[in-house]
Amino acid sequence: MSWILLVGAALNLGGAAVLIFEPRATNGEYTLFKWFTAGTATVFGCLYLFLYWHAEYVHPFLVFGAALKAWAFVISLVLFSRREISGRRLVEFGATNGVVALGFWTYLATT
Repeated sequence: MSWILLVGAALNLGGAAVLIFEPRATNGEYTLFKWFTAGTATVFGCLYLFLYWHAEYVHPFLVFGAALKAWAFVISLVLFSRREISGRRLVEFGATNGVVALGFWTYLATT
């Protein structure tokens, strides 16, 4: 089940790259939060890779990643229900994070 860590790492690192390299916003505050989010995603992506190679540290560190992935899923559902994000964004961001969150929680419960 440790493969889910590689999936989480790829999701985070790929998402960070998209945030960094997508067309630059004209609003400096938006860019600040976007880049901060990209940095946070990169740190967590690297943490998942570390945990893949050092499974003895999965407990308790993966709990934070699982909680954050679950939060991403929940806020995506809320924003979609309020029609503030598209169905595509719900699937690309919310559903993918929800699936990985479920995988992380399952991995934690079975190790």
